[in-house]
Amino acid sequence: MALPGYPLLDDVVYGPFESRRLGASLGVNILPVGVKVCAFNCNYCQCGWTSELTDDATLGKWKWPTAREVGEGLARRLKELAAAGTKIDAITIAGNGEPTLHPEFPSVVEEILGARDRAGKGVPVHILSNGANLAAYGVAESLNLLDERHIKLDAGSEAMFLDMNSPTTDIGIWDVMRGVRGLTDCVVQAMFTQGRRDNSIPAEVDMWIEAVKKIKPKRVDVYSLAREPADPQITSVPNERLQEIARLCEKQTGVPTTAY
Repeated sequence: MALPGYPLLDDVVYGPFESRRLGASLGVNILPVGVKVCAFNCNYCQCGWTSELTDDATLGKWKWPTAREVGEGLARRLKELAAAGTKIDAITIAGNGEPTLHPEFPSVVEEILGARDRAGKGVPVHILSNGANLAAYGVAESLNLLDERHIKLDAGSEAMFLDMNSPTTDIGIWDVMRGVRGLTDCVVQAMFTQGRRDNSIPAEVDMWIEAVKKIKPKRVDVYSLAREPADPQITSVPNERLQEIARLCEKQTGVPTTAY
């Protein structure tokens, strides 16, 4: 049974928490507190449904943490953890939605890397992104400064992309795939579900693998539900099927693929 979904965060830095993929991870939420802001409305999101659009008017009404607030908050928490002897494996930019929507994203990345270098040197900085904003000014360039870029790819067809990710803006799967070309490399993160929305059937997996081939990531992480999804009528993919999908992907693409 899935664990309860995460409540929306009310602070910039949270954790560290144990990640299935990244180990002991210190989270950085650069989204407005207490609200989900995202260009997607994924049926499996542990933060619930996206209730706001991502047009300029909507984005402008929220109070975003400043780049300085993000950097100072991260440096302070890193120093606290060091003083307590707590080791972390990663710093992960994620939080209440899509982090690249921050209106000053390049400056935020600069502050995060500066804080890491001052107070947590050697700890890799990751980001979890849906890839919807890669064409925005400065986003891809800033992502390339990070240690790893985890980009969501749950489908290989436009129909399944719309079904799984339900974008709140005018974007399609091919926009995401074109945007990835501006990255030095990326890790594909792929969520598979069954029930009302099933992207684990053979035909959908075959199309997804073809999309992975086009993106040419350095690694693929395949996983299923661990927490309550927004849509209660979707279910986890059995581990045996998840492992089979990972094996098929690695065999057909040559890209290291792990199921979690």
